[in-house]
Amino acid sequence: MMKITLKQSMNDLTKVFLSVLVFSPVMVHAGHIDDEVKALRAEILELKKIVQQKDIDSEKNIERIFSQTDELPTRSTQPQKLNSVPVFVNKSGARVKLYGFIRGDASYQFKGGNGMFNRINKVELDGTHNNEDRFYSTVTTSRLGLDFKSEQEDQPISGKLEFDFRGGSNNDTVRIRHAYLNYKNLLIGQTTSTFLDTDNNPAMLDFGSPLGIGTKRTPMLRYSDNLNAQTKLFLGLEQGQTDNRLPSFITKLKYHFLDDKGSASIRGTAQEVRSRELDNATEFSWGIGVGTNYKITNDLEINVDYSHVKGDSTLLLYTNSAYNSEQNQNDINLNEFDAFSIGLSYQINPKLQSTIAYGAMFSNDSNEFAKIAKNKADTAQNKALQQGWINFMYSPITPLTFGIEYIYGERETYTGEKGKDSRLSTMVKYSF
Repeated sequence: MMKITLKQSMNDLTKVFLSVLVFSPVMVHAGHIDDEVKALRAEILELKKIVQQKDIDSEKNIERIFSQTDELPTRSTQPQKLNSVPVFVNKSGARVKLYGFIRGDASYQFKGGNGMFNRINKVELDGTHNNEDRFYSTVTTSRLGLDFKSEQEDQPISGKLEFDFRGGSNNDTVRIRHAYLNYKNLLIGQTTSTFLDTDNNPAMLDFGSPLGIGTKRTPMLRYSDNLNAQTKLFLGLEQGQTDNRLPSFITKLKYHFLDDKGSASIRGTAQEVRSRELDNATEFSWGIGVGTNYKITNDLEINVDYSHVKGDSTLLLYTNSAYNSEQNQNDINLNEFDAFSIGLSYQINPKLQSTIAYGAMFSNDSNEFAKIAKNKADTAQNKALQQGWINFMYSPITPLTFGIEYIYGERETYTGEKGKDSRLSTMVKYSF
């Protein structure tokens, strides 16, 4: 308002001065009058420029205040979209993005394990009925995270801090999922193990995640580098089992297909397994993995992953103990198994997607680990696990998703006992 009033006043002032000069009764030489009029016009134009510059400086000051305030988002001349990510800039100049979702889950368990979500390795065996016909619900799967990025002395630094509420013995307290820094080619902190490739996981509504894959998040020091435009190499030292004397060494090579069709990866791990209880006995543990995700068409995608692991119980979900031993002996007998998953996801329409998938774990049933588990009748160790599921995800608007899923699975122990898993699950999620 001030800017418009001032300009109008100047225009009026110009008219007044000109009128006075033109109609003045004083007789002045015409050339002299023209010179004064030109000088006056020049002065008025100069005043206009000064006022305009002050307006520009004021706007810049406002923008600077926005950029230096932690509690206010950075100013943008573009209209803000509903699905835009909130961005903040703190006093040190780091850009911080807030993200997450509010999620509610409910399920009806016809038969299965003692608790909500996937626990195919612990479903009750035939002949027991403690966990039949149960209803569960929770909101502890809600998530909150911060991505940050800054540039100090021309060196970019980025990182992530992410929480959910599935911590503690009752899965109802705050838990750190990711907490790491990226500096140049190094990652330092806690995130998903390098041995895993979550891009290959078939979509599953169940928060417990599919059989045949892994979700382990662990402290690590990891180096990565692009070998070319489509291939990336990862080398990592990661926290292994707590009894181990040394960290696990893990490597991964990942290739991205052209035209954003998907990716493929091959992985490997090696570590020393140590048992403090067995006079510090040690064995060499190793594993390999390979998998891919590929868009067959714009609407149809396939996800496949396979791993063979010996002597580890943490990298992949629902597996047996890493080792066992005979009574009064100090020998470590490593578990060895194959894990596999495959899924097809189809985008039925822009708002509806469906996935059908299968996962399995098959343990070596002829090694010393299997013989000891059978002799001890250890029903906590499984010879085989299999599971299939189908789900539908519906998003009426971008941030909101409704889901429904049916899961059926079976487990078999080394002694031949079997158990079944049968559950119907629903979910609603609001992402921000």
